[in-house]
Amino acid sequence: MSVVSRVFLSGEPEPDEPFSLPPEAAGHLTRVLRARPGDRFEAVTPDGRVLLAELLPSGEAVVVSVLEEPDEAPERRVVLYQAVPKGKRMEVAVEKAVEVGVDAVVPVLSERSVARPGEGTKLERWRRIAESAARQALRRVVPEVRAPVPYTEAVREAGPSGVILHNDPGLPVLERALGGEGDVALLIGPEGGFTEGELAFAREVGVRAARLGPYRLRSETAGLVAVVRARTVVELAAERAGCPE
Repeated sequence: MSVVSRVFLSGEPEPDEPFSLPPEAAGHLTRVLRARPGDRFEAVTPDGRVLLAELLPSGEAVVVSVLEEPDEAPERRVVLYQAVPKGKRMEVAVEKAVEVGVDAVVPVLSERSVARPGEGTKLERWRRIAESAARQALRRVVPEVRAPVPYTEAVREAGPSGVILHNDPGLPVLERALGGEGDVALLIGPEGGFTEGELAFAREVGVRAARLGPYRLRSETAGLVAVVRARTVVELAAERAGCPE
């Protein structure tokens, strides 16, 4: 009996008791992977516990064993405030950010945002993409994808922990702009970048400005690169803090 995949549960199953799978998880196992009764899979609880479960003939499942206990909550979270790009590029931004370690994604409606999604089907699709990406990356928790917020609200929420990315050669690179403590909030602009008024507002709130390098990147690419680089800084700092001098 092989382990066919990883799914995320909406609750904590009782030991030795059959439990129902969330509809999307059940569909992924039976329709996509063609799992059959007796096949085993990894089931991740909301708190990040990884269980080995077995599919039953009834369509339910039962826990076989506990594979991994939950990780401790990260001391520093990386949150991506991504201005919504046009077309399906937001889907790419969400997928790749989750794969490389973002802790939450907040879609932002800025002055130059062409797309103006509400809280309906697009948001639900982004959340499904986040779950699929978390499964692909073997993550224990699905990062939250929040409802879209106006730019001013995003900047105020990011506050002094925020770094707004802008393609200005006079700015420091991202790594130099990141503080040594607290969460990291990354603000990424849409096609055409942020307006001068938006940049000025961010400065007033205390958000730092930085660049990713000498090249102009697509919005969804900039989000991916920023998360990778911020996550690296956070993990290296955690390693240094845990090493005796």
